[in-house]
Amino acid sequence: MELLLGFMESDIRLTDIRWIAYMLATAYWETTSLKKETVPMLDKHGKQRTDKKGNPLVRSRQSWLITMSPVEEVGKGANRQYFLPVKVKSLPTGEARVTEQDGDQFTVTAKGRDSAITKGAKLGVPATQKAVKAYSDDDGTELKYYGRGYVQLTWWSNYAKAGANLNMGLQLLLDPDMVLQPEIAYKLMAQGMLTGEGFANGRKLEKYFHGATTDYIKARAMVNGSDNAMKIATIAKDFETILLAAKS
Repeated sequence: MELLLGFMESDIRLTDIRWIAYMLATAYWETTSLKKETVPMLDKHGKQRTDKKGNPLVRSRQSWLITMSPVEEVGKGANRQYFLPVKVKSLPTGEARVTEQDGDQFTVTAKGRDSAITKGAKLGVPATQKAVKAYSDDDGTELKYYGRGYVQLTWWSNYAKAGANLNMGLQLLLDPDMVLQPEIAYKLMAQGMLTGEGFANGRKLEKYFHGATTDYIKARAMVNGSDNAMKIATIAKDFETILLAAKS
């Protein structure tokens, strides 16, 4: 939390405390997940309960794991069309070649723009796709592009575009785990929400928060439509209250 706040404090582009509140709420939501754990069963006096043989009794429970750190997508994209790995090959031209499991190939420029090499190539394959010979024979590095970061970045094409938008060339395409680095994860989230680029699909913070306009609910469209918009809005309002209190 302190690291994330430090990034925001030094980011001169953040001119509205509501922007910070919503970014914090987004990171809070996107990096929180359910975890299963085993805990001891206690009696009313707080002592460990045991069975007839003296073995300690335990039970399973679920609790929320709140990290506020860049995380990997739960399930790593299972059943989605970006679930399977692709092969990526750096080219002498400074571009890269991407080969998907069905044999479709693409060229990616240093600016993150992709174009089809094979006729009729389409991004993504079913999670059940079996690798064809063209994929098996490809000499590229096998990489996966499931969700990573404060805001879950998915699809190899988005990794390429995001890296280029941050003036990192194709670094994120060639090394997707870089998105788990807090500073890079923050830059990705801030770039999208401030400019509308990448995951934000043209939507940016100033659309939802300017002057007397405050729309914590519709702001969710920057990340994931209206998914859990009300819950995230409540968290954002709490963060705004805390930030205003700290400021005073």
